[in-house]
Amino acid sequence: MNAKSTVLAVVTVVVFSIPAIALANKAHDMIEKMPDKDRNTTFTAFLKNSGEDCGAVTKNFFQGFDKSRNAFWNVSCSNKKSYAIMINNDSVGSTKIMSCALLKAINAGECFKKF
Repeated sequence: MNAKSTVLAVVTVVVFSIPAIALANKAHDMIEKMPDKDRNTTFTAFLKNSGEDCGAVTKNFFQGFDKSRNAFWNVSCSNKKSYAIMINNDSVGSTKIMSCALLKAINAGECFKKF
């Protein structure tokens, strides 16, 4: 293989790897791999640190991805509240939280239903 062919092979690998890298949502992937109990504990701490009144997360549900591969999780809390958590597909796994009641009230979707 000559130098030109080697460069072309490397460029081809890099170019075809970019979409896969862009589609990876590392924060979601880490959460998804956790046992259910650990996932509940993680979401409980996350909601508490975000200032949301939840008590403890008793149920979690992966709702799906949007076109940008942002991940949507729903959680039920011990105090009967429930939340939708969007984990953005970015380098830090930034998030947005909305109560399931508000989500439904503004006709933006419904928690605990797959996309």
